Amino acid sequence: MKKSILGASVIMALLSSCAPKQSTEALTLSGLNPANFETMVDGVKPVKLYTLKNAAGMEVCITNFGGRIVSIMVPDKNGNYANVIQGHDSIDNLLNSPEPFLSTLVGRYGNRICKGKFTMNDKEYSLAVNNGPNHLHGGPTGFH
Repeated sequence: MKKSILGASVIMALLSSCAPKQSTEALTLSGLNPANFETMVDGVKPVKLYTLKNAAGMEVCITNFGGRIVSIMVPDKNGNYANVIQGHDSIDNLLNSPEPFLSTLVGRYGNRICKGKFTMNDKEYSLAVNNGPNHLHGGPTGFH
């Protein structure tokens, strides 16, 4: 009987050691898991999370989906790191957010162009109007 219990214990220990474990090594300084951002949007846009770090320890995490910055980790005067922006912790949260343009690039132009028209080198250009009579932040199709 003791051999059976010992044998079962050994088998359980071996099986539990083979189970996949959550790796904290892959997490960013802000605690983001890059795997939570890997997906295909609209079936054609592969999305990933990119992490940029400098020698001083600052870390910025940005997705290639609209250039969304999801965290900026900076040290305070005591060396304690904090995220100084409001971002999303997964692509699902980002896609379903009531604030879909939180921390995003605004587009090719950041502001309104009156009546959606401008003149450059004596040529008038007409743009899509998407804010009443005005062109806002690069038009109805942004970088998202």
